[in-house]
Amino acid sequence: MAKLKAALANQQHSAAKAAAKKRSLQFEENKKQSIKASLSGSKKGLKKKTKLDLKDGLSERHSTTAAIASGESSNAASSTSTKTKIKSKTNPNQKPVIPFTKDDTILLLGEGNFSFSLSLLYPPHNMIGKQILATAYDSEEITYKKYPDAEEIVRELRGKGVKVEFAVDAMALEKSKVLGKGRRWSKVVFNFPHVGAGITDQDRNILTNQHMLLKFFGSVEPFLTDGPSTININAKKSKTKGKGKENSDTDDEIEIDEEEEESPYIIDDDDENGLSSIPLPTSSSSTEMKIPSKQGSILITLLTCPPYTLWSLPKLATKPPTLTPGTKLIQPRYELVRSFEFHPDLYSRYEHRRTIGWKEGLSKGGNAEITDRKGKARTWEFVRREKKEDDE
Repeated sequence: MAKLKAALANQQHSAAKAAAKKRSLQFEENKKQSIKASLSGSKKGLKKKTKLDLKDGLSERHSTTAAIASGESSNAASSTSTKTKIKSKTNPNQKPVIPFTKDDTILLLGEGNFSFSLSLLYPPHNMIGKQILATAYDSEEITYKKYPDAEEIVRELRGKGVKVEFAVDAMALEKSKVLGKGRRWSKVVFNFPHVGAGITDQDRNILTNQHMLLKFFGSVEPFLTDGPSTININAKKSKTKGKGKENSDTDDEIEIDEEEEESPYIIDDDDENGLSSIPLPTSSSSTEMKIPSKQGSILITLLTCPPYTLWSLPKLATKPPTLTPGTKLIQPRYELVRSFEFHPDLYSRYEHRRTIGWKEGLSKGGNAEITDRKGKARTWEFVRREKKEDDE
C-alpha cells in the first residue's frame, strides 16, 4: 500500500512538473510576442491584450510552481467550468425583429400567466385568435394558483377566439390530443423554458434542462408546417462585415458559431404608433385555423448568462446526440436560421413570470425578472434540417 501511495505521488508530481514546463514555455512565447508587438508599433488594443497575456502567464507560472511545492496534481486543479464566450456582434441600428406574420399558425408552449399569448392579439402583431393555440404545462387549477392574473387573461383569450389548453407537456406533444390531428404550426414558441424542479446541484440542473430541450426538439418536429422558407436570412450567407445587414432579419451577422461556451454537460456523439391598447378587428368569421404552406420554425428565448448559456442551446438543436435521451428514437437535427434580441416592450400585454409562479414579496412585476438580470433576453430560431444523401 505504501508503494502504491508513493507511485501515485510520483505520478502526480511528474504531471504537475510537466504542466509547469509547458506554462513556462508559453510564458516565454508570450514575452517574445510582446517584444515584437512593441517594436512593430502595434495598436494599443493589441499591446493591452499582450500585457494581459503576460500577466496571465506569470500568474499561471506562479500557481503551478506552488502546486508542485505542495505536491498537488495539476489535474486536480482543472475544472469542468468553461468561460462564457458568446460572440454576437449586435448592430445598434438594427430594428427589433418581430418574427410573426398574419398568416402564421402559432403554438405557444410552457405559458405561465398567458400574457405573452395575449400580447399577440394587440398591435403591432394583431394576430387572429383562431390561429393561436396557447398551452401551459400545469393543470388549469395549478396554473391559476401559481399565477393569480392568469384566469382573467385566459378568459380574454378565449373570448377572442384563442384556444387555450392545460397539462400539455412540451416533451411529449404526440401524447396531447388537444393539438388535433393534421394540425401544423408555422411558429412554435417556447419562451424561457425551464424544468423548474428546484435542483440545487448545478450539473444536474443543466443536464436536466438539456434533456428537456432535446425531448422537446424530438417531439415537436412532426407538428411543423412544410413549404418554402419565408425568413430573410441574407446575413447568414455572409460573414463579411456589413454585407447583407440592412435587409436581414437578424441583428448579429450570424456569427453564431456562437462561440457559445462548450458545455461540459452536452452529450457527445416599423410603426412608432403601433403599440395601441386596442386590438384591430378581423374580417374572418370562420373558426377554423388556416395552415400556411411555408417552412415551420421553432422560437426559443433564453437569457444570455449562466446557467442558461451552459445549456448550449444552438448545439443541442444543430449537433445533438444520435438518440433522444431515454428513448431509442433518432434525434432530429435543425438549422439555426437567425437569432435576435428579444424586446419585451414589443409585446404590450406581456409580463414575464418565472416557472415557480408568483411569490409575493419575492417576484418582480412587469418584465423586471428578465430586464434586471445580467444577460439579455435572446431568441434563437430553428428550422428542420433538410435531409442530405449523407443522412440517409
